Amino acid sequence: MQQDLTQKTYPCKGFDLPTAKEAYEHFHGKLTVISDYGDSCNGHYLHTWDDGKRLLCRCEECGGLVLVQKSEYHSWEYDDHYTDYFPIGSPQEAEQLNEQYGGFQLEQEWNSKGVFVTNGHVSGHNWNER
Repeated sequence: MQQDLTQKTYPCKGFDLPTAKEAYEHFHGKLTVISDYGDSCNGHYLHTWDDGKRLLCRCEECGGLVLVQKSEYHSWEYDDHYTDYFPIGSPQEAEQLNEQYGGFQLEQEWNSKGVFVTNGHVSGHNWNER
């Protein structure tokens, strides 16, 4: 699924908000997929655990970009669902990250703000939470 990527690109403004929870509330339910990268690239998985994929999305509220990494852990008792949100400045940046980092690697080596949702619980990376 591809959309016109010629419009100006910048990270979603939700990442400028004071907390990860506020960022999540800013873009949750308002992201439109503009590129579906699937589950693998360059021999590594673009997710953590058993299933998943990466998506480049545009926030309907501010027009900014978000790289979304969805993952699912399958268990005989229950399944865990993980969704990570990364601020992305351009489609080219997203493609470089896909080529360079697998799912666990991106989570561990990401040094900017990020929003991480595990089974509905929101947490953040590099946020000065109040």
